[in-house]
Amino acid sequence: MKGLIWLTWRQHRWPIVVSAVITAVLAVLMLMTASDLGSLAAKCATASAKGCQGTKTDSVPSHASYLMNSVVFLPVLVAVFWGVPLLAREFEQRTLPLAWSQDVSRLRWLTGKTTVMVVLVGAMGTVLAGASIHLAHEYHVYTGASLFDGTQFQAGGWLPLTLGLAWLAVGIAAGAATRRVLVAIAVVGGLWIVRMVGMVQLRPRFMKPVTLIKPFDLSKGGGSPLSTAVNDMSLNSNASFLDTHGGTHTPQQAMDSWCGTADDMNACLHQHGIIGTLDKFQPASRMGTFHLIENGMNLGLFVIALAVAWWCVKKTRTTVG
Repeated sequence: MKGLIWLTWRQHRWPIVVSAVITAVLAVLMLMTASDLGSLAAKCATASAKGCQGTKTDSVPSHASYLMNSVVFLPVLVAVFWGVPLLAREFEQRTLPLAWSQDVSRLRWLTGKTTVMVVLVGAMGTVLAGASIHLAHEYHVYTGASLFDGTQFQAGGWLPLTLGLAWLAVGIAAGAATRRVLVAIAVVGGLWIVRMVGMVQLRPRFMKPVTLIKPFDLSKGGGSPLSTAVNDMSLNSNASFLDTHGGTHTPQQAMDSWCGTADDMNACLHQHGIIGTLDKFQPASRMGTFHLIENGMNLGLFVIALAVAWWCVKKTRTTVG
């Protein structure tokens, strides 16, 4: 095992060193930015509301958003620079048949090198995930943005850790299956895009959404009928207006066709029998369950990808020709 650790270090020392430096820099920046956000939030809590909007476009929240996005996209770089070369480069250089023909079996070779990388990625991922969870929380406290929003959600719940492990395995599997570095990188890039787009569509469906009837408060004479709770995952893109008979109407029909030119919007909606909206959302209390589900998916992908890599290695001929 010591020999495999030394070999892994010799072959991958520069990606390991660069990744360790990036991890340290990002962790420090995230902790400093989280501290700044905490200070700003504390000032807003004690000072007058003037000049204390807590908007996302302020410099500190924008900086926090860039840092969280960096952590979210790091796993694909782990796949490209750590996972893919592990087998694909060895195949291209035709060194694997020679290595596996010696005393070290292919299973021991793959297990040893993969274990070293999993431990390193796990350690770095733990540091980054801990810092990003803290940053996402401070970002939410200052800006009021929901922790269910895409970047904040993926920066929390230890997702950076499990994503890093999963995509390390995906990179190894892609390299084992294609045996070409560039082809494997293209496969990883395509799968990453599919994953990003697919999760945006799939995540709101992890659990059946909660639907509430939100009545209009005509006595106050205003306010958007489509407002949602602060930290929930709002699913009101297709919100329906509810009438006294239980019928539903689209916002375009109610707001534009019926009351587009009305001086008193609420009175107009009341005249058409509209009593409120159907508010559909995933409550904030489910966030831990959602993180658990997505972490489980990542770990499942980790296991499947390693199984694919092992199967490809097992089928590889050790003779050159």
